[in-house]
Amino acid sequence: MTGKTTACVHSPQQMKAQRWQALAQDRAALCGISVYAQIFIGLALYLYGHVSTPGYLSVLLTIPFALLLVYLARKTAAPAEEEAGVISFAAGKRMEKPVLFLFLLLHLFNAQLTFAALCAMLLDAMPEHSLWKMALLIAPVLAWANSGRTEDALARLARFLKWVIFALLLYSMLAAVPCGKAAHFFPLLGYGWNTVGQGALWMCGAVSGCVWPLLTPQNSQALSPLLKKKNAVTLPVLLAILAGCLTMLVSVWLMPVYAMARNETLGWRLMLAVNMTPSIPAWSMQTIGLLLLFFLCLSHSANQASSLAAQMAGKRAASGWVTMLLLLALVPCAVAQSPRIQDTLIQLAFLRGPVTLALVFLLSVGSAVHRKKLKEPTK
Repeated sequence: MTGKTTACVHSPQQMKAQRWQALAQDRAALCGISVYAQIFIGLALYLYGHVSTPGYLSVLLTIPFALLLVYLARKTAAPAEEEAGVISFAAGKRMEKPVLFLFLLLHLFNAQLTFAALCAMLLDAMPEHSLWKMALLIAPVLAWANSGRTEDALARLARFLKWVIFALLLYSMLAAVPCGKAAHFFPLLGYGWNTVGQGALWMCGAVSGCVWPLLTPQNSQALSPLLKKKNAVTLPVLLAILAGCLTMLVSVWLMPVYAMARNETLGWRLMLAVNMTPSIPAWSMQTIGLLLLFFLCLSHSANQASSLAAQMAGKRAASGWVTMLLLLALVPCAVAQSPRIQDTLIQLAFLRGPVTLALVFLLSVGSAVHRKKLKEPTK
């Protein structure tokens, strides 16, 4: 007697849907890692010197701004029309290249900040080596490592690296706990609410990258899982902001208000948690963790900029040569660790928040108008 055996297996369509959902989650996680990297850089570049100990309040105050950006980006990304499986921006074809160019500039600036922070950390950790040689080596190596691979390779890599980076940085912060004092939290408002508010406005630029998983041009299968789940993008971003707040709290635990605002190099401030402790293992762990964090986020920003350049040129995939040229163009500003350049970066970094908000708002309005026209019956 023979009979058929049955098993609970997934259909090819279900398997593909699961893969796209996993990829969407990886992209959202990579976005959260990138937001945390920008917050971490913002602490050392701006908050320590301008806001001091109540900087954790400035970080927390960016949550409403991030939620607003994600809300507007979801409205923009909601597909009104699909052509060949690719979701077109509903703002219209005339706005496509200018929008892509602004996206490219924002990604390049994030890459510039990350590269500058990476070079500052290398200068602090290895002052005996030539910073120019290291930077000129980093650019082609990162471009080569990502050449010939899809733009989703970094998202898949972030699935594993996020836990490694988290463990390394957590170890270094826990090692710093015995070296601090609770008295460093007072006065609670530091120099006053004005500085806290100014710090929050500046840090809004650091969290403005939360919109990229929803706005970066991609096919509908990769975008659909992010639109179906409301917390798919917001949860990684909120975790990144809370992690940035925790990092700031550890820094406050280690240094009082007058010491945090003193004039120190960017590299020293990036390594503040371990510079205030005698633990050599913690120093090694944070150095490795920050290297992985900055390399991952620098590659991500450069690849996104290269992909946008390919979109503007009408090409399907980004070129490794373009990525290398973009990274090499960032080297001079990243290596020149001068106060004037850092002040310029601080001023320009503030603009990321209002520029992104204005851009996403205009795109959401254009999307609403475009969808309304599509629903109107043709005469």
